[in-house]
Amino acid sequence: MKKISWYVFGKFSRVFLMCLVMVLTIYLVVDFFEKLRKFLKYDADLMVIFSFFVYRVPEIAFLLAPLAALMASILTVGGLNRTREITAMRSCGLSFYQIATPFFVFGALVSVVALSLTAVLIPLANIKAEYVQSVLIQNKPEPLLFTPDRLWLRVGSNLLLQIDSVEEDGIRLNGIHQYALGDPFGLKEILVAERASFSNSEWVMEHVIQRTFKEEERIQVTEIPRQVLPLSLTPDDFRNWLAQSPEHMSLYQLYDYVQHVAKDGQSPHRFLTDYWARIAYSFVPLVMTLLGVSVSFRGSGVRGVGVAKGLGQTLVIGFFFWAAHSVGIVLGRNGAVLPVIGSWIATVMFLMIGINLFLKLK
Repeated sequence: MKKISWYVFGKFSRVFLMCLVMVLTIYLVVDFFEKLRKFLKYDADLMVIFSFFVYRVPEIAFLLAPLAALMASILTVGGLNRTREITAMRSCGLSFYQIATPFFVFGALVSVVALSLTAVLIPLANIKAEYVQSVLIQNKPEPLLFTPDRLWLRVGSNLLLQIDSVEEDGIRLNGIHQYALGDPFGLKEILVAERASFSNSEWVMEHVIQRTFKEEERIQVTEIPRQVLPLSLTPDDFRNWLAQSPEHMSLYQLYDYVQHVAKDGQSPHRFLTDYWARIAYSFVPLVMTLLGVSVSFRGSGVRGVGVAKGLGQTLVIGFFFWAAHSVGIVLGRNGAVLPVIGSWIATVMFLMIGINLFLKLK
């Protein structure tokens, strides 16, 4: 890269970091005061509350990165235009594409980082945040592991429960394995059931095979048509858990779970939409950089973009993108369109708008 490109790259990166820190701080402050009263109701320690928000930072930064990229590109180009630096670059023979290249390079780097975050780091941070909120703050027991593939529960002091999958309505569990432990820590009995359904305020397992471990390494096998499952969780608990589960899975785990759900004969639209949505959203910072640069360059040589005008443009573009993205996600989850189309429709649409605006620059 030429010196002028490094200059523009450095200027844009500094403005981007400033915008990201600003919007991230505003979001965290609002979220902090919104949750503070609820957390203090449980007499939570302030350091524990602080750790909860620290673990929330990666996901919030991922969600706000496109807004920061859009705002930074508009403000950076506006600042360069206000000081007539763009006019000087153009008079030296640089095209709009050459001036914009550092913006696109940095936007692409942000998108790569965002994809890396959502693939691995964000799910791990969300698991920690959920643990802090539910166990350390709200003093709830730790009944769930936060990945839906091979869900493990602890029931009482001597029962372990493994569930292969949970259907979306939360009233049916598939692939039940119940392990009864003796004293000392030893296996006494295993119950395996094809499914369990919630009826009359209790879980009932169907087609149960009971294996009881006798002395002298003998195993007694019994088939039971129906048996009550000693589980205190309700379908609402499982529905709430399913609503958060994609956030707790890496992209690899989420894709693997989609295959598992489809194999069980259930609709994978919801999880497949979330899978593609996370990938598509990772590229939005680059798309927003293209949009911001294109919109700002259209006014170059006329008048610089002030902070108020830049914020206004950011909010308008951000609102329309988020509305289109949300509609696409809903359509994909409900099966109205293919999940990959619902997840990518807003990203591709705004990418085409940005390319069209950029190619029309004169």
